[in-house]
Amino acid sequence: MWFDSLNLAYLIIFGAGLFGAFIADILHDNCIELPKKIGGQFFLGSLGGLIIGGFAGLAIDGSLLTAFMGGYMGKQIIFKIISGSSIVEIPPTAEQKP
Repeated sequence: MWFDSLNLAYLIIFGAGLFGAFIADILHDNCIELPKKIGGQFFLGSLGGLIIGGFAGLAIDGSLLTAFMGGYMGKQIIFKIISGSSIVEIPPTAEQKP
């Protein structure tokens, strides 16, 4: 069956990222934008942010908290993953050369 416990876990993690993106949208914009078409271009509004947040939550880790934070950070996480740079920048210590 396609819907087993592993798929349910992925769905829950995706939902945590989606919820993080939803909270970020409410806190940053103080509103939810509906999808719309302006001048021949289609804008997803908040729906696009929710989708990106869900996939960012899946890409980060298997933890609900990190998936939530990944969804909250959304675009920044996806761009860091795509660019191949590390998500957390660790400054060099005195023993390491910069």
